[in-house]
Amino acid sequence: MQKRLVYTSLLAIVVTLAACNAGANTPEKTSETKPAKKEKTIANIHVPAFSADSAFQYVVRQCEFGPRVPNTDAHEQCASYLSQQLASFGAEVSQQKFTASAYDGTQLKATNIIGTFFPEKSKRIIFFSHWDSRHTCDQDAPQYHKTAVPAANDGASGVAVLLEIARILKGNQPNVGIDIVFLDVEDYGNANGDANSWCLGSQHWSKNPHYKTKPQFGILLDMVGGDSPSFGIDVISQQFAQNIASKVWNMAHSLGYKQFKDETSGQLIDDHVFVNLSAGIPTIDIIDYSSTRGFPSTWHTHLDTPENISKETLGMVGNVLTNVIFNE
Repeated sequence: MQKRLVYTSLLAIVVTLAACNAGANTPEKTSETKPAKKEKTIANIHVPAFSADSAFQYVVRQCEFGPRVPNTDAHEQCASYLSQQLASFGAEVSQQKFTASAYDGTQLKATNIIGTFFPEKSKRIIFFSHWDSRHTCDQDAPQYHKTAVPAANDGASGVAVLLEIARILKGNQPNVGIDIVFLDVEDYGNANGDANSWCLGSQHWSKNPHYKTKPQFGILLDMVGGDSPSFGIDVISQQFAQNIASKVWNMAHSLGYKQFKDETSGQLIDDHVFVNLSAGIPTIDIIDYSSTRGFPSTWHTHLDTPENISKETLGMVGNVLTNVIFNE
């Protein structure tokens, strides 16, 4: 069911849709700093190693199902796979099933997938990524407009990083509890219509949260596997969770990752908007977007495939998050 969101004055200004902005997409080249391969200890705290190779294999596995568009076999099969993976890593897993009404009237069978680690811990962090694929390569040549996006970066990359973090949690217990939510139907929106047509999974979850103990803050991942990324801080993250953004970006800088930039990247409508406004959890978005470059060149095209995924970028983002978790 589609939920209507009444926007605050913050969103009354001109918005850039995270799933449908048609801005320039000329890739911006940045210097690459490779993530550490060995386990690190910061301030005498043991931080487990994040495996970029393992994360990349999770990208490949998701894409092997085909585009994960709601109402398809690939979507159903991938939902089972993601749930099984979280359970194998020790999470308490639940599926939040609902029917979403798309902008074109299509009734979409949707599933938010939730993994809860260390439910006994009262201090908690929540992580999000959408796992569905867009039903049209609308930023591609016309012959691809009826083709679904493979969604290696725009969907699978964030999920892959969180699956690798879940694998780490199986053998390493931090001081905080962790919730991982794979959100559905983020990418079935109307490119020329209402912002509320996007992020239907987060709209539903934010009105029907799963937790017993409210997380203290959240981090959303979206498009975290591209080459030469640019991770700025979007306006929504600044407005609702500036202290969380500072925590994460300072950690990235301490690890030498210049791709996390101290600049405003624009105002984006992404899943974190609904988590902030409806669920009231201060949540930031780590997303490859620059107000000057736009989204990565593979965005919403048939080229969003594992061949165009950077293990270095997956490792960078995963290493930052792992350090944030184990330094709490």
